[in-house]
Amino acid sequence: MNIYASIYVTELMSLELISKQQPEVISALYRLKNTVFKEGALSVKEKELIAVALTALLKCDECLAVHAQKAVEAGATKDELRESLLVAMYLAGPSTVIWTDRIDEIIG
Repeated sequence: MNIYASIYVTELMSLELISKQQPEVISALYRLKNTVFKEGALSVKEKELIAVALTALLKCDECLAVHAQKAVEAGATKDELRESLLVAMYLAGPSTVIWTDRIDEIIG
């Protein structure tokens, strides 16, 4: 397991613990997510493509996979996924797209 995967597992375990100890906090977090990712001035697809770029910058492997899948479900193409990653790469440098093999799975 790479460092990012172990961080994600730790975060996931922390979220589980928080959800048991303070379920209202996690409920509020999910209400916010559901509100933010509704169709609005930006489409769900555009919001998910933004999320793909941001999760690449944050180097969250599982987050990247989830948002890439949601972008595809919202109608995003491989070309759109690739371009969202190129924007992230331009802003933060090549390390944005070379830290995980999942990038190749998403745009390949």
